[in-house]
Amino acid sequence: MNGYLIVFFVIFLILAHLFKMARLYLVLMEQDISFFSFVFLYVRTTLANLVIPFKIGELYRIGAVYHVTGSPEIGILSILTDRFFDTAALLCIILPFELFFTGGVNPVPAVLFLGLFLIFLSYLAFAPSYAWLNRYLIINKRSERSLRLLKWLDVLHEWYGYVRTLLIGRSALITIASLSGWVFEILALKFFAGSTGISFTIRDFNDYINSIFLSGNSRISRPYNIVVTAVFVFLTLVFAALWLRRRFVGQGEIRLKEGRG
Repeated sequence: MNGYLIVFFVIFLILAHLFKMARLYLVLMEQDISFFSFVFLYVRTTLANLVIPFKIGELYRIGAVYHVTGSPEIGILSILTDRFFDTAALLCIILPFELFFTGGVNPVPAVLFLGLFLIFLSYLAFAPSYAWLNRYLIINKRSERSLRLLKWLDVLHEWYGYVRTLLIGRSALITIASLSGWVFEILALKFFAGSTGISFTIRDFNDYINSIFLSGNSRISRPYNIVVTAVFVFLTLVFAALWLRRRFVGQGEIRLKEGRG
């Protein structure tokens, strides 16, 4: 292995995850989360995504954010928003390559694009649809079923308001963080491939992304994921040890105060 290639791989891997962590911070910045808790949250949820297949690790990430913030809607919507911008940035890189260089689009990017498009349309249509349906139910319906529907509409409106606050004045920064994260990950992949003697082009990156969703094979996917997973196992153990230490120290201080009292 070439030493300088490994150094650049480490640098770009760190930068990639710093920007991904910055994106999640921009989504959760209103929440009262300490810096240590936030970094630990990112490290352990990233590890879950690396070791749990089919992106099911996102369910753990939702639960982890809910545990930290105490709000189920923030747990769901913050991760959905984070995934939306992450996927949109990824498609901005992959789709032009597939359209202009391969002459077609693989199923996974096509499905992702369709999903994002439908989510965006739903977001645009929600406000006028909510206003009309809310007015219609209040004026024309008096049944218990209508009251339940109105209650659910109010819940959805609260969720819509939360997402809207995330997007207003912050979407540009989240997009920049997402694009930067993917650009640095491509560079990390390139230097990792170079250090192991594997050729790497944008086509290989395309294969790598498709392999994540089980839509193809990638020469770089397995060795790269093994190394990155090992890094995040180490980081998770370090932060878990620090968390336990902080917890026991905090409990010890409480006992001392109670004893003095």
